[in-house]
Amino acid sequence: MSDGTDGSGPTGGSEQRSQLTREEFERQTYPENFQFVGRALIVNNHIFKGEQTNNKGEFRKGSEIDVQKIEALLSKLGFTKENIKKGENLTKDELKEEIKKAAKKDYSDFGCFLCVIMSFGEPGIIICPGKDGQPDERCELKDIQAPFTGDKCKSLATKPKIYFIMGNDNYVKKDVSEGGAGSLPLVKLETKKIPRECNFVTQYSSETDQGFWSRGEASPYIAAVIEAFETHVLKENMDILKLLTRINGIMAKEDSLIPLVTSLLTKRFHFRPKVPVS
Repeated sequence: MSDGTDGSGPTGGSEQRSQLTREEFERQTYPENFQFVGRALIVNNHIFKGEQTNNKGEFRKGSEIDVQKIEALLSKLGFTKENIKKGENLTKDELKEEIKKAAKKDYSDFGCFLCVIMSFGEPGIIICPGKDGQPDERCELKDIQAPFTGDKCKSLATKPKIYFIMGNDNYVKKDVSEGGAGSLPLVKLETKKIPRECNFVTQYSSETDQGFWSRGEASPYIAAVIEAFETHVLKENMDILKLLTRINGIMAKEDSLIPLVTSLLTKRFHFRPKVPVS
C-alpha cells in the first residue's frame, strides 16, 4: 500500500472528484478525516544577481535559520519529513516547475497543501535569481497558485491551499536622503490573466529580515508565524483565518509592516496533527 509520499494513491489525482455532497457543502469546517495533515513546500531564495540591490554577492545570508524554524513547526503540526519538500535559490522557471510537480501529486489522503516562500519581492511578486548570470526575474504569485486550481489539481480542489510569502522589499535601492521611492529592479516581468479559484489563502509580508539571523533569531515575520502557531494552534486549535489575524497583530505590536491577507476559503480550517499510519 502506498504511504502517500510518492504521488500515488488508491484513486489517483486525475480521478479525484471535486464535487461535494450536500452534507459536505453545508459543513462549516473543512473535512479532517485524512491520513496525512498535508504536503508542504519550503523555498528559500537568498543569493541574487541583480545590479540594483542594496548589496553585492550573497543576500539574505543566514536565512537558513528561518528554514529550520519552519521545518520544526511543520513537524509539530504533524507534517511528516517525507511530505516536506525544500528548495533554495530557485529561478522563476525552477520555482514554477516545483509547483507543477507538487500539484501533480495525489492529495486524496492529505488535508491541505502548504507553501512557504522566503525571498525578496513586492506585493504579488516574488524575486527569483537569474540563471547563469542572467538578470533576476519576477515571478507573479498567481503563477505559483494556478497549478492548484480545482480543474488542474482535482484531488485538492475542495481542500485548502495555504501560502505564507515573505518578499522582503529591500531588494530595491532607495535614496532615503532625497526621499526617492527607489529604482525598479532589473528583472523581467511576465503578465497573464489572473486565475480565480476558491480554497486559497495567502499571507504576504514585505517586512525586512536583515539583522536578526546574527542573533540566531528568525526574521520578524517568520518569528510572528512561529509564535502564533505555537500559541494559538498547538495549544488552542485556532482556525487559519483567525491565526493570520493574530500574526498581523503580533507584527503591529512590533511596529512592523502589516502582512496582506487574501482569503478565498469557504470554510474554517484547523490544523490537527495526525499520527502517520504505517
